[in-house]
Formats: sequence, structure tokens, C-alpha cells
Amino acid sequence: GRAVRETISNAIPGAPGDFKHALQFRAKLVATLRARRSAGELEAEVEPALAGAAHARAAEAVRNASRLFPRRWIEEANEIPLRAASGGPRFAGIHYPKQWTGRVSEGDARMTKTNEWALVVVNSESFGNAVHEYVHHIQRAMPGLDKLFHRLHRARTDGDPLLPIPRNPGAVGREDQYIDAYFGREYPGWGPLEVMTMSFQQLFGDDWGKTLLHDFLRKDPGLADLAIGVLMRYDP
Repeated sequence: GRAVRETISNAIPGAPGDFKHALQFRAKLVATLRARRSAGELEAEVEPALAGAAHARAAEAVRNASRLFPRRWIEEANEIPLRAASGGPRFAGIHYPKQWTGRVSEGDARMTKTNEWALVVVNSESFGNAVHEYVHHIQRAMPGLDKLFHRLHRARTDGDPLLPIPRNPGAVGREDQYIDAYFGREYPGWGPLEVMTMSFQQLFGDDWGKTLLHDFLRKDPGLADLAIGVLMRYDP
């Protein structure tokens, strides 16, 4: 990941991590993924969960988000049927109406492929949220990928206490040096499920007219390198 990040960054004028530099970095990263990993050739198979224009827009946002990822990842994620609904910031999330084969521990469990479907609820005002919630779907379909982010989190936060996460009542995590405390959120019995989702949200998601990528590249290049590295090399 570092080699790819540095190659792209060095081809762009300006200082790495500057706002304009980050926008060009994202465009070149997406172009590289299209050329090397067939990103954009396949999209999420997702239908609106309910009738109405808002839910149709939610499904389209998820399809647009999926076009950023390697074709092989989308093939794997499409094995679990997906529906989308529109929700506000407090209602975004992903839900699996049927039971898992087991609880996820370090990314080792996955769903069976018989009669399950997933419901992703996205905030229609935020493309970054659509990326984030779709990555939760990838996370469930590809537990081996998520395990890499679990391992990095465990290595970085070894010995750190669980602390409340600001603006998220009841949520706790290990803060490390993440650019946002939500990266380090941990779920009892499930572990750190937001390291992977937040990393890809920073890489690809614009929210309310601003990009989050410049902070990610400047303040946490190590985690950015993992995210870029798996995009370039990981297959289930």
C-alpha cells in the first residue's frame, strides 16, 4: 500500500495531504483500481427495500459506492442479497434479519448463503455514508479481509483502555491515534468493526461538500497504506 500511495502522491503537484492534492490523489487511485483491479466493471446487486423515490436513491447510492471496489470483492458481496432503504444520520446502518452461523470474532465467522438477505440503511445526504455502510456488507461477506484491520487495531491499541466515544451515547472504543475516535469503536463480542469501514469512507467519501481524505493521508498514512494495499492485492 505504501508503494502505491507514494507513487500516486509523487505524481501530483503540491504537498501530500493538502486538500487539492487529496482530491487528485483520489481520482488517480480510482483510475488505478479500474486499470489493475477491474473496479467499476461490476456493481452491487441491490434493490430498494421499500417503494418511493428516497429508497430508490438509497439503492443507487449503494450501487455507486460499490463501483469503487475491486470486481472480485463485488462478486463475493453479491452472494448475499442486499436491499437498501433511506434513513437519516442516526438511522444509518446494516442489518441482517436472519441469524449468522456464528458471532464474528476477529472476522472468522460468516453468513450461510441460504435464504439470507441484508438491509443497508443509508443517509441520502452523504455519499461517504453509502460507502461506509456498503463496506460493512463487504466486511460480512469477506471476513478474512476484515481480519487484517482487526489485527492492526489490536497491535496499535494493545493495553489501551476502552473509553466512551464522543457524540455516540453508549459506544466505547480504543482511541489510539486515529483521526476520529469512531475508528476505534468496539462492539462487545464482535470486536472493532469500524476500522475497515471508516478507512474506506476516508478514501472515497465526500460528505457535505468536503473531503476527509486529506486528513487521513497526512495524519494516519499507516492505516491508509493498509486500505490501499488490500484494494490492490487482496482477494477472498
